[in-house]
Amino acid sequence: GIYFIPIFAVVVVGILGRKVPPLAAKVALAGGALFIAIGYYVPPFSGWVVAMTEFHFLGLAFALIVGVMLLITAYNPRSDAWEQEYSQDVDMTPWKYAFPVGMLLVVIVLMIYTYFADFSVLMNS
Repeated sequence: GIYFIPIFAVVVVGILGRKVPPLAAKVALAGGALFIAIGYYVPPFSGWVVAMTEFHFLGLAFALIVGVMLLITAYNPRSDAWEQEYSQDVDMTPWKYAFPVGMLLVVIVLMIYTYFADFSVLMNS
């Protein structure tokens, strides 16, 4: 949680916001990891994690990190919106077997689920 939540927040806000400055990501990564580490390991604050459960604490941390990033973006946005530019370094021709292989993977997953599922639960209701 210490590493994943700040990284996930940066990725989500970075994908959804085109004017997010690099400062927001830096503050989110460092501040988020520090906030979560303090919540887990510093005794006066570690009781909060136990009181609210880890999942709720990490959800709160995620919301705070996203909020801080949005505040930084509101007060100091990038001057120009970020645009994805195709550099033609990679061939982007679609693979002709993508759909059949994708469907095969879905069928395999459903077969594995069917093999391991306990359908007797449905008969006893």
